[in-house]
Amino acid sequence: MIVFAVLFDFAVDRVHFLQWKDENKRLTKQIKLYEPVIAALEHKSAVLDSTQNRLMGTASLAGLQISDPQPEGGAESSQPYQIAEDIYQTNALNPMTDFLGKELDSRIKSITGLANFIEEQEYLFQSTPSGSPVEGWISSKFDFRLSPFTGRIVFHEGLDIAASFGSPVRASAKGIVIFSGYKPGYGNLVTIDHGYGFVTRYGHNSRLTVKEGDFVQRGERIALVGSTGHSTGPHVHYEVLINGIPVNPLNFMFNTSKPTQKEINTKYVKNEYN
Repeated sequence: MIVFAVLFDFAVDRVHFLQWKDENKRLTKQIKLYEPVIAALEHKSAVLDSTQNRLMGTASLAGLQISDPQPEGGAESSQPYQIAEDIYQTNALNPMTDFLGKELDSRIKSITGLANFIEEQEYLFQSTPSGSPVEGWISSKFDFRLSPFTGRIVFHEGLDIAASFGSPVRASAKGIVIFSGYKPGYGNLVTIDHGYGFVTRYGHNSRLTVKEGDFVQRGERIALVGSTGHSTGPHVHYEVLINGIPVNPLNFMFNTSKPTQKEINTKYVKNEYN
């Protein structure tokens, strides 16, 4: 009787052992099957983290505050995918891994789009003329005036800013120098293409400190104030063009999209980089 009981227990243990062995074999097979899938999900997760860090960095440079996503919890209203009752069967976890892959792809695409948008806005901001290229008094505005050379009424397509001879003239936005040399009327002239249709000109300089092809940042010195060309004294003739059309530089002198009447009537402008 005792021998029978021992044999019975041995037989039961043997059955359990074979079941565990079979499950272990099937589990090992499933793990190997999903190893590349898990690796792909891990890669997408790393890309998501990298893209999110890029977004945070770009937003920080643009002066924006974006918080890290906070953990969330709570009951879900429905299951977005169905898992097979037998998790050992082939492709049993495919619905879950497919769902997770698509979720990661969607979030990467969304965050990448937002990061690209913020970067584009930051590039546009850096390429938009802002402030005065020199500190001094406005001696002639963007308007009709009596020409000091011909005595006729002509339209003055820029802003004349009187300043001390030799004062630094600075770029009002980042861009590429497309002209640096002498031009009739303008004297020693620097022209900068900022992209997005923006071009600025700085005339009558005594000396030019950049050459054609140079890339300059906003606030970088590009010339020294002078009185070359058609000029009655040391000053900077400053022009802003949008898609080739001259516009009033005063509209870009202040940190507002539309200057007030007081700002438009200002007589003295400062350069924050001097």
